[in-house]
Order: sequence, then structure tokens, then C-alpha cells
Amino acid sequence: MRQRRPRGFSRCLRHSPRVPSRPSCTSSSTGVGFVGQRTRHIFHHRTDSPLSTLFSLVFFLCVLTSCNDVSTAPAPPPEPGALAIASDSPLPSGSLGVTYSTTLAASGGNPGYAWSLAGGSPSLPSGLALSSTGVISGRPTTIQTVTPKFRVVDSTTPAAQAAEKALSISINAVPQPTVSSPATLANGIVNQPYPLTTLTATGGTPPYTKWSVSPGLPNGFGFNATTGTISGTPTTASNTTHTFTVTDSFSPTPQDGSRQYTLIITPAPLPLTITTTSLRSGTQLQTYSDNVVAAGGTAPLAWTVVSGALPPGLQLNQSNGAISGTPTTFGTFTPTFRVQDSGTPQQSAQKQLSITVNQPAPLSITTGSLSNGVLGQPYDQTLQATGGSGTRTWSFQGGNIPNLSISSSTGRITGTPTPTGNFTFTVQVVDALFIATKQFTIAVTPPPPPSIIAPTALSIGTVNVPYPSTTLQSSGGAPPLSFQPVGMPFGLSFDPTTATISGTPTSPGATDVTFTVHDSTIPFNQTGSRSYTLRVNSALTINSDDSTSPLPVGTTSRPYTTSLTASGGTGPSTYSWSITGGGPTPAPGLSLGTNGTISGQPTTTGSFARTYRVRDGNGVTATKTLTVKISTALTIESDDVTKPLAVAIETNIYATTLSASGGVPPYRWAVSPTLPPGLSLEPIAGVIAGIPEQGTAVTPPAKFIFTVTDSLDQSSQKTLTLIIVR
Repeated sequence: MRQRRPRGFSRCLRHSPRVPSRPSCTSSSTGVGFVGQRTRHIFHHRTDSPLSTLFSLVFFLCVLTSCNDVSTAPAPPPEPGALAIASDSPLPSGSLGVTYSTTLAASGGNPGYAWSLAGGSPSLPSGLALSSTGVISGRPTTIQTVTPKFRVVDSTTPAAQAAEKALSISINAVPQPTVSSPATLANGIVNQPYPLTTLTATGGTPPYTKWSVSPGLPNGFGFNATTGTISGTPTTASNTTHTFTVTDSFSPTPQDGSRQYTLIITPAPLPLTITTTSLRSGTQLQTYSDNVVAAGGTAPLAWTVVSGALPPGLQLNQSNGAISGTPTTFGTFTPTFRVQDSGTPQQSAQKQLSITVNQPAPLSITTGSLSNGVLGQPYDQTLQATGGSGTRTWSFQGGNIPNLSISSSTGRITGTPTPTGNFTFTVQVVDALFIATKQFTIAVTPPPPPSIIAPTALSIGTVNVPYPSTTLQSSGGAPPLSFQPVGMPFGLSFDPTTATISGTPTSPGATDVTFTVHDSTIPFNQTGSRSYTLRVNSALTINSDDSTSPLPVGTTSRPYTTSLTASGGTGPSTYSWSITGGGPTPAPGLSLGTNGTISGQPTTTGSFARTYRVRDGNGVTATKTLTVKISTALTIESDDVTKPLAVAIETNIYATTLSASGGVPPYRWAVSPTLPPGLSLEPIAGVIAGIPEQGTAVTPPAKFIFTVTDSLDQSSQKTLTLIIVR
């Protein structure tokens, strides 16, 4: 019997080169095995027969050979990844008429890519083409944006991979060139070389081939059409606007860019001259200021002294020609001044001028005499002096000085002179060069007697209201002063030191009060007095009251008016009324005047409580809560249908009561025509009563007109049927 060859045996004998890596070999007492890393081949065969042993030996040798030689077999190529177009959309944009080139990129697959447009794809922009290597190139001829779909195929065999992707391309207009600098043209000056200025451009397609200007530049200027340079020397003043144009190298048609500039040419400056003819004189040690002035030239100017010298202590401001300082030496000085301008070419001028510094006049106190003083009253007078030079210092130099002092810097004499008498003293003033003295006499006299000069009348007070603080004012007398009142009303007090009336009066009335003022004159006190009538009004009170004197009741059917009243304070003519709580108005539809009148047409029924405030002429206030009641219109409630009159029986006692609502009670009743014999209407209670006489029953029943009137003379009528039966 033929024994089957073990599985994998012939494969091992062929030494298949596709074994990717070294296998592992195993054996056992019962068989051999072979395990590969990619494919695991395990077989097991018994070796207890001669044929089996032969097979096993041959296979074992085969495996040993494979295990030793597989490392020298060539490795197979790796499997390629998925092919993809790596370029992103959009592709780099191009410019009209400018050479364009970009290369598409792919990833994955096997290199050796072949590129083309996918079937049904839009065409590339006009003027561009795609090579098989993925290069898009050419010169665009149309401004457009397209999105072609690209296809790439790799070199994988036997079945190549392919990928497609839509990528957009934009072709834009070529940017025009721009004149970028300078920002402005410098101003020029007639007959002076103009600063060399070269225009520059950016954008477009360099190099820039030519420049032009329109209209042409003013006389004396030149313009280089190749470099864009402005040069020359202007000959006339002008203010002109020019358009400068630059041309680039764009093909097929060069492009232009323009910019407008204003060119200002100012007249040539006038000849520079020093126009000052003389400088003012100064005084030794006194502040000095003057100016040397020039005309013409080009600002700014610069001043210097080129010969001679300024008087010691004076300086020249080089930027504006100001001469200032304090001369320390008298005499005549003749400096030569030079001024230079900033023009090109630079102008300069020189001039010699004289400055005379005089000696000051001698220092002299010019105040003729000092005013007399009053005992105990402030004294203030300032001495005057002329001449001299420099800072002055004042002082007393002996004599009898009546408690006064002098300011060393101003010569001001101040203080409170004491005692009385005539006082003679010497005053001295010193400056940098001179000393001057003068004797003065001051008479200090007693003050006039004190008197009360204000107020002309005292404020009116109100009971239980703080009195307006009032201070008496006085004149004359020697301070300190003291005051004494006689006849002050109860509740008020008087401060004798400050002469102030204060407090809260407790009772009304008019009181005569006399105030006496005492001064501090030595050896005896002087006095003065003044009498006033001090009035105290009764406390301000609102008279109306919900309990004792309520406000009138109103109705929605007729206008309402009433007046609030108050008493006390400064009187009714000064009162001002307002509402401070409960609502903005007395009631809906009503208003309150400042004179206390409530008026209007009520629109809503109800009780409306409001807090009313009255203010008098002194600002004193009183408040009270009052209620305005608004009722409905007056109406007779009895009715033939809902509230008919009771049926009467001849010769029987009869009584029925009419009813009304609204309005303002009490009501008064009337009837027309007269009720049947035996019956009558009580006008206050509204009761129909009596004994209908025999024969008063009629058919149809009689009708009567009943009228009700309220306390406001409002009335209401209604026709009612009175039925009388036998």
C-alpha cells in the first residue's frame, strides 16, 4: 500500500522563496514539525515504520536546509498604501498674462505617477496645460476661477491604483503699479535749488520703464522720465497740482499707475534787515526788557552779539531777539547785533544799537501823612515811595508807636491803636542803593458811641416754632461790645456776647423789646440802644376736620368745589397749600389750588383720604389728613316693576316709604299731582300714609310724579303707579 506523503513535504523540498522569515523547526520522538512566521505548517507523522522513518528523515533534512538558508533569500516588496492626491484646494492663484507653474502632489501607491484631467472635468484656465508629471504651467489669458478634477494613476502592477480630486485655480488681474513715495512734495522757494526728489513705485511688473508728469512742472523744474527724479530751481511762485505716472513691464500691454501731488513754490524771502532803530533806556538794578526786530529772510532766525557787549546783567534770547534781565551797572553800551535766517543761501544782517542804563533817582517816601486812628478799631494804611532801585525794606526807626506794626516788604501799617493820644514816630525804607526816612504823627481818638444799626425790624415768630435766628449789628464803640435786652417774649433767649435772638416762642402777641449795647471805652463805657416790636403769631392750624368740620360730600353728577381753611402763622394771605400723602389729587377728577381751593368734576365714587399741608410766609407748616367723599347721582329706587308701591285699600290704613340713593342726604320729597283724598306724602321721610277714602279706587290706576331733592339741591324724578282697590 502506497503511503501518502505528508502535507507540506514537497513544498519544503522546493525551498519556496516566499518564506518571508526564518522558520522554527521542531522534532520529537514521534515526529517532526515545521512552523513558519507567516504560515504555520505543523505536521506530525509516525516513525515506527521504515517508510515513515525515511520520509521523516528526508523532511528533517529539508527543514534544516530551509532554516539555514532562508535568511539569504530576497525579501518581497512591501504592499503599497492607498493612492491619494495630496495637493489641497485652492491651488496657488495666477495672474493674467504672467507665467504660471505649480506641481501637483500625490501620496501612497507606487511612485511613477501619471497625471491627467478626470473624465468630465472642467478645463484648466485658458493658457494653462497639465503635463503627465503633474506640472500645471503656461501663461493665463483670461481672468477666471475654475475647479477641474485631476486624476493620478500609480505604477502598481498588474492592477494600477487611481485617485481623483477637484482643485480650484483662480486667475486674477495683474496688480497695477503704484507711486508709493514720497507722501508729499517738499515746498520750494523761488530762485533757490529745489531739493532733489525721486519718486518710487511698487506693485505691477518691475522693472518700471518710464515716468511722466501732467501737466508739466513749473518753470525752472526738470523731470527725469527714466528715474522719476524732480530737480531744478523754480523761477516763479506757484501752487500747482500734478499727476505723476509710472509704467511697468507687463506683457503684452504695460500697465500704468498714477498719483497726484501738490507742488507749492513760495516767493523768495525779502532781504534780511534789522528794523529796530533804538533800544529803550534802563535803570540800574531795575528789571529791563526790549526786543531787536528783523524783517525779511526765512524763519526761524538766530540772534547773536558779534561785537561790543550788553550791559552787565542783561541777556539776549538767540531765538527771538528779546533782551531781558536786571542791569547792574549804569552807563551807555553799544553792542552790534547779528541776525541769520534759515534760507538757502543763508542771509544775515548786522546793526549796532545803544542801550543806556541810568542811575536811579534817590529813594524818597512820598506819603504825606498818615490817617488818624480810633481807639480799639482796626487800623490799615500803606506807605508809598519812589526812586531808588531794587527790593525795598520798611521799618520803624524810633518814636512812640501806638500798638501798630509795619510790613517790611510792603510798608503796610496795621494793628489796633491804643491808647488815645498823639504819637510821633520815624519810618525808614532801604533799597539796594539808598536809604530814606520820614517822620509821621498819628492821633488816636476815642470811638463814637455804639449804636444798633440792624435789623430795621425783627422777624415775626410763630408759637411752638423755632424763631429765625436774628443777630443785631452795631457800629461805633470800642470792642468788645456787650448787649442787654429788656422785654423778651416767653420762650426766646438773647446771647449778650453775640447779640443773637433764638428760641421757640410759647405764646402769641406783640411785645416791645429794647436792646442796649455797651462798649469797652476807658475810663467809662459808652452805650446805645434801640427798641423793636417783636410779634409772635398763633400756631399755624388747619381748621377743617373729618370729625368736627368734614369736607362737603360730592357726587359724580355735578361739579365740586370747596376751600380749605387755616389760622395762625403769618396769615391767610401768605398760605400755600399742597398734598403730601395719600395721592396726587384730592380725588379722581379734582385738583387742589395753592390757595386751598378743591375743585373739579368727580369721576369716581368713594372716600379719598389725603394729607394736606399749609405753609405760611415764614415757612412754618401744618398738616392734617382730610377725606373727600364722592357719592353716586341722586336716584329714586322705587319702581313699578322691581319696587312697586304697596297696594292701598279704600277706608283701610295705608303706609309705604319711598326710597332713594346717591346724592347727599338729607332728602326732601314732593309729588305731583296731589295724592288721592285721605293720603299724603311726608316730605322728609318720604312716607305715603293715610286712609284712602271710599271711591278713590279707579281704573286704570293713577300715576304720580315723585321728586326727591338732596342737600346739594340735586333732584331726581320718577313716575310711580298707586293702586287703590275696594
